[in-house]
Amino acid sequence: MKTLYFDINGTLVFHYECKAALAGGAFERTVRQAGFERLVCMSNIQNTVRYLANTKQTTDTLGVIFDLCWGAFCDRIWFLQVTALVPDPEHRVQSIGFDGDWWYLDDLAREYLEREGMSRLFLQDQRRRVFAPDPESDGNEILDWLRTTC
Repeated sequence: MKTLYFDINGTLVFHYECKAALAGGAFERTVRQAGFERLVCMSNIQNTVRYLANTKQTTDTLGVIFDLCWGAFCDRIWFLQVTALVPDPEHRVQSIGFDGDWWYLDDLAREYLEREGMSRLFLQDQRRRVFAPDPESDGNEILDWLRTTC
């Protein structure tokens, strides 16, 4: 199963708005065209969303994550069906299924891989299976990278 592990802040969103090239569901359309069947959100914002759930302020954790992507996704039902959360965003790369068809999109990919002693993986797979976009970009390089995963 082709799986995209992704971050939100600095990757899809910058300064509380979706990157321009990813807005209006453009990110979702490209993800779907690239054949991804499963999404795994690795963002640290999960910690806040889990806190809200634990304090009974929300029961829709994935719905909140969808909203925090600020328009990168447009089909809420599809998103809720195919998306999962990692158990520990601080050690997010431990949740990657390296034995499957994995792809990792995170502006801090190098940092998180190094934290787990996997810096070699970043160097080997950078811009192939691992992509660390510029947080201040408009997101076009992300769409280009996703298209190469087909």
